[in-house]
Amino acid sequence: MKLTFVSGTGTDVGKTYVAATFGKSLAGRGHRIGVYKPVASGCIGQSNNFVDRVSIDADLLTRALDGGCTESSIDPLLVCPQRFLSPTAPDAAARTEGSQVDPRLLYEGALRWQPRCDHLIVEGAGGLFSPIADELLNIDLYRQFLANGSLDCQLVLVAPNRLGVLHDTIATYRAAIACGVSVDRLFLNTTDENPDPSVATNAIQLRKWLPELHLIEVDWQATAESLDF
Repeated sequence: MKLTFVSGTGTDVGKTYVAATFGKSLAGRGHRIGVYKPVASGCIGQSNNFVDRVSIDADLLTRALDGGCTESSIDPLLVCPQRFLSPTAPDAAARTEGSQVDPRLLYEGALRWQPRCDHLIVEGAGGLFSPIADELLNIDLYRQFLANGSLDCQLVLVAPNRLGVLHDTIATYRAAIACGVSVDRLFLNTTDENPDPSVATNAIQLRKWLPELHLIEVDWQATAESLDF
């Protein structure tokens, strides 16, 4: 199974949008895809039962399947097995409920997709170096996937095409390399219909400072058909 881990340079950079659009693109080319959100916070609903809580991100990812999976009906907990209410980092959100994120389930939940798809899209929580569990950052989870010889893994980053993206992207990329993790692609995502003037030069600057990184510019509300995945 090929595994694409979609992370970001921060929060609210468009990871879910890029991950879902990527999934639609793969499904349109005949791939059996799966989508996985290891943990979500800021969910809707008060039930203690995870399946009764709604994760907007997980729902958007599920819609991206659109017949691209062998399952006729997808179990919500297959897509996102851990769901917490507080709109904070997952580890903090779990603690507000007197609970904690299960680090083993973060990893093992992805493996449940192996018989069901040939390409699994995993969307992390927050940025690449954001906590995803008490003792785990997103990059640590990705490194667990890398260590599994049965998975063909790649990491893609999503960055918002706006003022400030240069620092965040260069810092995240260099930190990943320092941790021994390579970045396959960067999606420079336009997150605003009326972006600030920096969008005219951000891609140029990033290609100058990170010439080895494959950068893909994503226009405002770009479709799967218009993107080169």
